[in-house]
Amino acid sequence: MLKKITIFLFVLIFLQVYTAALYAFDKETFIDLYSGVEFKALNSKTYLAVYEVTQEQWYKVMNTAPFSFNKGGLYPAETISIGDIQKFLNILNEKTNSQYRLPTVAEWREAAGDVNFSRDNICSYANIYDISSNSINRFGNAYFECDDKFPNTAPVGSFPPNSKGYYDLYGNVKEWLCNSESDRTNTCAFLLGAASLAVAGGGYSDGPKEMKNVVKDERTSLRFAGLGFRLAIDKSAINPNSVRDKTSSDNVIAPSSTVPVTPADNKEPSAYDNQRSDKVEKEQVPERKFKFLPFLRD
Repeated sequence: MLKKITIFLFVLIFLQVYTAALYAFDKETFIDLYSGVEFKALNSKTYLAVYEVTQEQWYKVMNTAPFSFNKGGLYPAETISIGDIQKFLNILNEKTNSQYRLPTVAEWREAAGDVNFSRDNICSYANIYDISSNSINRFGNAYFECDDKFPNTAPVGSFPPNSKGYYDLYGNVKEWLCNSESDRTNTCAFLLGAASLAVAGGGYSDGPKEMKNVVKDERTSLRFAGLGFRLAIDKSAINPNSVRDKTSSDNVIAPSSTVPVTPADNKEPSAYDNQRSDKVEKEQVPERKFKFLPFLRD
């Protein structure tokens, strides 16, 4: 009997210590030392990146610049496929001894919350397909009749954060998510093996029709200018020695850039390089105006 009680107490103590260690990291915000990505607590178990991954941060990790809009600094990393992201995560996690990943659909929705756009305020809230973007790109889809002053991508944080403190969840570039809503428990560790993927949030090329459904399943691995990503990490997967506290600065990402003006030619064969590039020459299409903004919902 005494032996059973001893074993029970040992197991109980072990579980308490394990649980305490699991959730010991309880900072509201932190910054990854290696990449410079800033995180904010989303809930009791998960941190989500405050901004989309920038070109400067991508270059720090990958030493490549595959971007269509190669402006460096605060501009979002784009023209990024799932295979590219898997390589980025492999390097970052090896360097930091952490387990960074993509957000799940459920996490993205939790961060985005309820948003009520109107025709009058959307251009002050997000970088979407508007008058200035249409004047240059002429994608052919209807556009919002306002002007956010950014024809293509904008530096991250150019628009106000949402009520939870996250920037650019809507607009700028679409964001890769690791799975569909039907799989909320996927740890997103092996993206290329995922049964389904998703993109969310819309971007500078998305007008009223595209913004109606802000989360879309994506079962192919695309690479195009309007598609980027942000990071997430579970509290239990953080290496405390690889992070630092957030400073008092509103935006800790340095505006200066070491990203080369000409994208690096990094075409070495890789197991991840089986994605297709969806860059095609666009035909000139007639202008289509959109007069009324529908209620935006999934």
